[in-house]
Order: sequence, then C-alpha cells, then structure tokens
Amino acid sequence: MNVLAVPHLSFAEIVAAGAQRVSVGGSLAWVAVKAMADAAEAIRDRGDLSVLSARVPLDEWFAG
Repeated sequence: MNVLAVPHLSFAEIVAAGAQRVSVGGSLAWVAVKAMADAAEAIRDRGDLSVLSARVPLDEWFAG
C-alpha cells in the first residue's frame, strides 16, 4: 500500500498501519518555501541578516 505522508503521523506509525511505500509528494517544496518566507520576513521586519548563514552540508552529503 502506498501512503501520502501527513505531518500528524510519524513514519513508524504509517508503516505500522501497513504502508509499504511512503511518499511526501510536494510537501518538501512547501517546507522550502516556508523557510524562504521566514528568512525574508526576518530580514524585512528585524533587519536580521543572520538567516543568510543557513547552509546544507554538501561536503558531508557528497563525501566518498
């Protein structure tokens, strides 16, 4: 059974209910949009440029 993930259930709960495949659909895109909007609001409302320091650890992700 394929299941679309929802925020109020954990992965373990979905699998325990019988899912064999769990999809997040487009949810990760909305997580990214929310992070971008939050950063833009911090800059606009508080002049907080520290939000620009957020980075993903690409060197770790692509390490041999």
